[in-house]
Amino acid sequence: MESFFAGEFAHTLDDKGRLAIPSKFRVRFKEGAVVSRWIGECLAVFPQAEWESINAEIRNRPRTDPTVSQFVHFLVAGAHEADPDAQGRVVVPAHLRQYAHLQSDALVIGASRHLEIWEPKRWSERLADVERSIGDKMAGLGI
Repeated sequence: MESFFAGEFAHTLDDKGRLAIPSKFRVRFKEGAVVSRWIGECLAVFPQAEWESINAEIRNRPRTDPTVSQFVHFLVAGAHEADPDAQGRVVVPAHLRQYAHLQSDALVIGASRHLEIWEPKRWSERLADVERSIGDKMAGLGI
């Protein structure tokens, strides 16, 4: 089993808002999944253990820190716990589909510790932006 998520996978949301987790990753979600807003108007799908790790980190931060409060409002407030069904699908609630501009087609992107769900046109635009600017940034990282 891979210890990280990688790759791009084209999927479709059904009429009930369910989206299949790519089959190669389903075992990582046997304890459950959490779907939430993510940076760039996409969604993140976290395995239960990673979600618990994020929340443990939040609990270690000062409650009165405005940045922590903003992060909680952004990430935690709209989160949806989703147990994959027998076909490996998770329900993506309407408020999250709206946030990410999802209709029927979606791209599931491996993002190391979690998956991301992107509307295909937005992903193409994001990738084009990244490609224009990544060279200098990679050099700065020593890659």
